[in-house]
Amino acid sequence: MKPPPSRILGAILAGGRSVRFGSDKGAALWQGQSLLDHVRMALAAQCDDIVVCAGENRALGDGLPLLADHPEPDLGPLGGLCAALIHARASGFDAVLTAPVDALPVPDNLLGLLAGEGAAVVESHWLFGLWPSDLAPFLEPHLRAGKRSVLSWVEACSARQVRLPGPPPLNVNTPAILAALEQGSALGGAVEVHAMRELDFATLAVREIARIVPVETPVAIEFNGIGYAVMMATPTDLEDFVSGFALSEGLARPQEIEALHLHQTCGGWVARANLPARSLPRLLERARTRVSESSCGICGIDSIAAALAPLDPVEAEPLRLAPAAIHKALTVLRDHQRVGAATGAAHAAAFCSPDGDIILLREDVGRHNALDKLVGAMGRQNIDRRAGFALLSARCSQELVEKTVRAGIPVLITISAPSSLAIARAREGRLTLLALARNDSVLVVNDPHGVFD
Repeated sequence: MKPPPSRILGAILAGGRSVRFGSDKGAALWQGQSLLDHVRMALAAQCDDIVVCAGENRALGDGLPLLADHPEPDLGPLGGLCAALIHARASGFDAVLTAPVDALPVPDNLLGLLAGEGAAVVESHWLFGLWPSDLAPFLEPHLRAGKRSVLSWVEACSARQVRLPGPPPLNVNTPAILAALEQGSALGGAVEVHAMRELDFATLAVREIARIVPVETPVAIEFNGIGYAVMMATPTDLEDFVSGFALSEGLARPQEIEALHLHQTCGGWVARANLPARSLPRLLERARTRVSESSCGICGIDSIAAALAPLDPVEAEPLRLAPAAIHKALTVLRDHQRVGAATGAAHAAAFCSPDGDIILLREDVGRHNALDKLVGAMGRQNIDRRAGFALLSARCSQELVEKTVRAGIPVLITISAPSSLAIARAREGRLTLLALARNDSVLVVNDPHGVFD
């Protein structure tokens, strides 16, 4: 990777009117500090100097240089960027690193992620950008030609779009979104906060929301140096989890678990502990046979890398789905769940037409098994997996997302909420993912093809 330019001007884009927020977003507090201060601290660690592109908002800054939009007011974020580029070129800076005041958190090592030839932006968050100051003479005529959308400028200067390794920043457009971010921060590593859209079936209105989702990550468990299992877990209280797992597996008593050590690695956690010698035969047997506990797609895998094997994106672009079709499938799903109706203890996986008709449905006590049965039945009956969507009466976990992607079904809709890893794997697999589907609404979690734009 090419090293970043030598002199960098940090520019905080803060010229918006905060109409939806109801007050100045830059002054709003998160974790006891203003949003402006959060962005300033993040850029200060990576830039030689910082300015605030405040438009007409002269109340901001708190000692930082303020730049008015150029070449005229009310040009949106590009007016602030134009002013920053002109200032950078006149002051001897090689490039401008931009971050909006209302998108948090600022990605770690933003400068390093965007470094390279020419301009670069964060994918789908184009206001996080690295812009060579030599672009200054070109943005003003672009704006005077009436081109004010950020995407128009990204395309005009052939900016590279860089995908972030973790969850994308959250656009803090309303007090409710900021409140969700604050609540998520208080819960620490147990949750992530993701931007989603809520689709109302009655009004067809779509509104931006923030959803707190539980973190799901692989935990590789090793006992006495032997890989025993990789389990999906929320990475809190992991000492308790590993101890309880050893006890519930019948491998040791509480006082016999020694040298419990946790190590965070790329993609997950490794937990190591020593158990009494009498547990060794069972450990070796487990290593040899890998007891199959269900079709969840994770039990028995002793490698985090294997647990998070790369996903080939779904090749088929999803069909356009009307909200009425989704609502129809949800309404009739229970009528097709014969085992579920009789027992109250079975999951269903259905394949539905673009009109919302249920073409095929399978049931099982295991949500993963129900989906496997559905995919198998579709294969045996030569049903085109690209010609509809999957609907599951289950929590949206990563393995269900992975199975859907590998099956080649372009759209997955689930009754319950997703985990953090399910969202990440849906993005990797370019799967259109909807969750928390109810009679009145559904959350649009991932929409790579713009099905619901």
